[in-house]
Amino acid sequence: MLKLSILCDDTVASDEYLAEHGLSVLVELRGGSRWLVDTGTTDIFLRNSRRMGVNLDALDGIAISHGHDDHTGGLAFCHLLKGAPPIYGHPHIWQKQYEVREGKPVRPLGLTPPARKYAHPVFHPVNNTVKLGEGLFFLTDIPREPGSHAPIEGKFFNEDGTGPCPILDDATLAVRTPRGMVLVFGCAHAGYVNILKAVRKAFPGDRLLSVVGGLHLSEASDKVLAEAIAHTDSFKTEEFTFHGGHCTGEKAIRCFRERYGDKAVKPLGAGRVIEYPPLPSPGRFL
Repeated sequence: MLKLSILCDDTVASDEYLAEHGLSVLVELRGGSRWLVDTGTTDIFLRNSRRMGVNLDALDGIAISHGHDDHTGGLAFCHLLKGAPPIYGHPHIWQKQYEVREGKPVRPLGLTPPARKYAHPVFHPVNNTVKLGEGLFFLTDIPREPGSHAPIEGKFFNEDGTGPCPILDDATLAVRTPRGMVLVFGCAHAGYVNILKAVRKAFPGDRLLSVVGGLHLSEASDKVLAEAIAHTDSFKTEEFTFHGGHCTGEKAIRCFRERYGDKAVKPLGAGRVIEYPPLPSPGRFL
């Protein structure tokens, strides 16, 4: 059974848990290995894990979707865990960058110094598509078609708003299961449709079972949302589920719910556990 535990999100599954602008997901694979995808902004992923009864000691690895602090800030607290799991990410996660928007203070976006200090000794750079574990794949360097939706607005290498940052370190985690592919997104800065196209190219013949995480569709146009749903339709399974949180946006969630219904489109939220049962054994009746 594949199991995803949402340790950090912008919302909560219940009042027992804490929320912040960030994302962290524990992925427990069928073979027993455990991977942490992102760490949120602070130690909230740790505090919620304790409230959920989830042990984060002796992880097999930590996969970083991109270098923004709302996905890497929690690395500064990973020294509290037993074991020193390897950290995987695109080599550009180390680049400093800033959010520069008119009328707002300039905001640093990259890894904080404590996060850098912890990650550096155990970091493994990843490019393109790499297998991390049994059925677990890291996809990055996603091709971006001209004119396609790739949410990178307001991100710059320099504090004065020069040097637009393309966020090339954006990555998605893919888990292959007998029922279909489960995709775990950090923010989908490469563009949701571009990522789906890359997944289909890397895994021809696989079907899409589930989408989980942040899709950065909060400011997407109606056209972009229609394209997102059309590409989802093109290879989803009949059991498809959608768990959009973090930066996905209420409008996008509403559009997916209108297309797939309340049963398929479910909340994310810290404290939630998403399970994907295995296929029934031959001869077993449900």
